[in-house]
Amino acid sequence: MTVEHRPHPFEIQVDHRDQLTVVRVQGEVDAATAPRMGEALSRLQAKKRDLVLDLQDVDFMDLHGLAVLMRATRKARSDGGSFRIARPADCVKRLVQLVHAERELPFIPDGGGPLDAA
Repeated sequence: MTVEHRPHPFEIQVDHRDQLTVVRVQGEVDAATAPRMGEALSRLQAKKRDLVLDLQDVDFMDLHGLAVLMRATRKARSDGGSFRIARPADCVKRLVQLVHAERELPFIPDGGGPLDAA
């Protein structure tokens, strides 16, 4: 008996709360969708708001998605901005571990939610 897993459709939701902006991404983040995630993050980082990326509903992420995370992290560090990653899905954690980038990316500790960054 085979259980079919249907991924979430790719979607980006932005929620502004006071000075905190939460970006929720769902679905597969790959060569086709990573640029959309990158554009959304760049646009929001330009507004100098505290930014949290919620990756709980990501079904798959490849190196294109990881590159977007690394660019957003570097931009926040160089601009003095605030960028953190909340609730990474298991596939995101695995990818980060495979490339030994755990220390490079700003994860909210212990699987904390997006509002734990406030």
